[in-house]
Amino acid sequence: MPADTLSLAGKTASVTGSGRETGIGAGISGALARDGASVAIHYVSEDSKARAEKAASNINKEFGTNITVVQGGMENYDSAKSMVEQILQAFSVDYTDIFVNNAAVARNTPLLKVKQEQLEHEFAVNVFGVECLKGAASSASSASSTSSPSPRKFWVHLLLYSATTAAMDALKMLWDRELGKSHRISVNTLAPDPVPTDLSKEYMVNPDGCPIALLVSMYAKIRAVNRIGTVEDLADATLLLVSEKSLWITVQLISVSGGITGTV
Repeated sequence: MPADTLSLAGKTASVTGSGRETGIGAGISGALARDGASVAIHYVSEDSKARAEKAASNINKEFGTNITVVQGGMENYDSAKSMVEQILQAFSVDYTDIFVNNAAVARNTPLLKVKQEQLEHEFAVNVFGVECLKGAASSASSASSTSSPSPRKFWVHLLLYSATTAAMDALKMLWDRELGKSHRISVNTLAPDPVPTDLSKEYMVNPDGCPIALLVSMYAKIRAVNRIGTVEDLADATLLLVSEKSLWITVQLISVSGGITGTV
């Protein structure tokens, strides 16, 4: 009897916000491709096109799996529908097996200084956009797992972002209730602590290159290994959640943080 594996051979996956070749989304895409999935790399603006194509090229060269690149803003239903149609056509399939919601926006703004434009933009991308994309894809999805990196803590300078992730948690419970049994879908959330990428570097490192005081204090709270998290940690956790072996795990918020707890 052969050993069980986390093979995704024959599966198709869509990973939003995966157009930065050094980012979390690209890392997750690489892990899914490594285990055999065909993966759609997503980016939003023309400024990101070259990096998205590089991310796709890197994954294709390393793992030889089928990769496509799609562009679109998630907060618009027509755009979300177009993205889904592009993916299905590129892979010649009727549905995607795996949907990873990695795209998000956040601004470091004190709550009393948040303007209407920021409020609408963050909820549009982080909440409405994912619902638009899921709504556009749900009629064509028969087996899907959703894993979206989002904080389980309320970060003092990202309170609005934390509010959007709370809204997403509520939506995922709704997806599971209405689509879980009928479409064989599991819906889970990864909750990481800060992971260094080129996008997060400005929030995690001082001008002199040393980590900020908050990051230093986190080292003492880590219970697993003596280091902060990496893109690979999140990618491997996602791989576990989207495999057939995890269908009994659903509507869970799973900490990928080395055991750190509390509000920061």
